[in-house]
Amino acid sequence: AREPKHREARTHLARVLSWQGELSEAVEEADKVLKEHPNDREALLVKADALQWRGDYSEAIPLYRQLAADNFDAQLGLSRSLLATGNRTASVEIMNSLKTGNPRQERELIKLRESIDQETRPSLDARYNYFSDSDDNRLNRYSLSSNFSIGNQKLGLTYRHTDAEDDTRDNRAEDLSFRVYSNPTEWLTLGGGLGFTQLRDGRTSTFPTGHLRIETKLFRGAAGATVHREVLSETAELIENRIRMTDVGLYLSQPLTDRITVYAGYNYKDFSDGNHANDVRLVSQYALYFNPRIAIGHRFRFLDFHEQSRSGFFDPSNYIANRVFTSYWLERDRYYTYLEGYFGYETFRRNRVASDNFIYGGSGSVGYKPISRLAIEFNAEGGTFAAGSASGFNYFVIGPRVLFRF
Repeated sequence: AREPKHREARTHLARVLSWQGELSEAVEEADKVLKEHPNDREALLVKADALQWRGDYSEAIPLYRQLAADNFDAQLGLSRSLLATGNRTASVEIMNSLKTGNPRQERELIKLRESIDQETRPSLDARYNYFSDSDDNRLNRYSLSSNFSIGNQKLGLTYRHTDAEDDTRDNRAEDLSFRVYSNPTEWLTLGGGLGFTQLRDGRTSTFPTGHLRIETKLFRGAAGATVHREVLSETAELIENRIRMTDVGLYLSQPLTDRITVYAGYNYKDFSDGNHANDVRLVSQYALYFNPRIAIGHRFRFLDFHEQSRSGFFDPSNYIANRVFTSYWLERDRYYTYLEGYFGYETFRRNRVASDNFIYGGSGSVGYKPISRLAIEFNAEGGTFAAGSASGFNYFVIGPRVLFRF
């Protein structure tokens, strides 16, 4: 304030603002320096880091390239940005060329290597979930997924076994699917998958499944479209009725500021029993703190089915729900925790009966990493949010997860 043209002070102000999560303000302060001194390398690096941390990789990458020749931190940021845009091959090449000169750089290189390992090393993800709801539906679900990379393509294979029962039925489902995702450019993601689901309830039926997704960078966020063909196997009744669903969706996600993020999504759902539905979701959230990350927000849901087909899934007319939520994320050394709670109000009609309910619930996970390549996690979710599960009404889900990277 006393010396507006003090380059070092203003550059360090920008750096501290970026450390505090005030990324837009950091970019503004760095630009003030660069306006008078376009080749100030420290200000360029601070601006590039702030752009990277807020997800503007296409803007950060040229700045990093301008500085990368003899600058460890610029090369580090460039590798992280390329990794985030799907250019894993180039990210690994830069990482392998990095030479550390002090303990801080050694720590940063270890963190970068761990981030790249998460994206490139083959992994196995094993999960078990137990589900129960107020309609006496019970489900045991086991899944095993493998993810691996070939060049800049990310591939995966998933097997899932489901045992679903209620007071009158005990049925099974098996799922096998293969997927591949790629980033042909820094602003475009393409992906898809194929598979099949086999249902067993005294008789056996097999149905094809699959999905497609396209996502493009838009402003500071993203916009995308998805198409899913899946078989509903969340309850024994759904398995018995052989319900399949085709889901076509559009979505838009935008950070309005460094703290405010909004999301809008629309899905058209078509069911094999002749029913169909329109589903709209709107989410807004505000980050109170960045480390630990604490956020508050609001979720709106509109879900409207053409009719009540009585096929075993929650099919309301004019369902409207408003929920206020708060979330908490903390990661320290070998431990990490995510917690979320909500409350709100829902209204809908189903089978000519009107319902108006206060709703509440939440979810959480606690994880431990005994070594960098292994994570052991426990998850729980539950609530009175009627649209929170396939069959609706009160439900809860619990189960462990083990993730290992080779």
